[in-house]
Amino acid sequence: MPSGPFAHVCMLVHDLDKAIADWTRILSVLDPQALTEPVVRYDGFSSGADQDMRWATFVANHSAEIQLIQPAPGTPLGDRLAAKGEHVHHLCFTTNDVAGSLAKLAAQGVQVLGDGATNRDPTMTWQEWGWIGPKSAHGVLVEVAAPYESHGDGRWHAAGSRP
Repeated sequence: MPSGPFAHVCMLVHDLDKAIADWTRILSVLDPQALTEPVVRYDGFSSGADQDMRWATFVANHSAEIQLIQPAPGTPLGDRLAAKGEHVHHLCFTTNDVAGSLAKLAAQGVQVLGDGATNRDPTMTWQEWGWIGPKSAHGVLVEVAAPYESHGDGRWHAAGSRP
């Protein structure tokens, strides 16, 4: 799990395998510790209308992580990638109370997307997330998610669930 609540920076990419190779070269010089655990990778990941995405994250238990998403063509994220090119999609912060944090932010006038409703991944039922809109975050989408950790098996697990 990242060392603090700032969990990851996520980028949309055209070619996940090339992006992994490029970021491996970058991290080998700038953050070699991020290469000590296997990359967490999911092929065929889906979220809402975005189906069959491929994504990968360099595990960094000591700092924020680098996450890469290759969306499928013809999906909302695929259309966004085609229109804007490769770019940062979102920043992610973790909290033990996703719904409560989103409600507090909304009460403070922060743009919370989906009326503060949270999402759950059917394959990772422990994972919950929601979104702060770019109007409040000065142009960037912000994910608010439950904490997660790697067990060195190339998958995500609920924080604190290490066997």
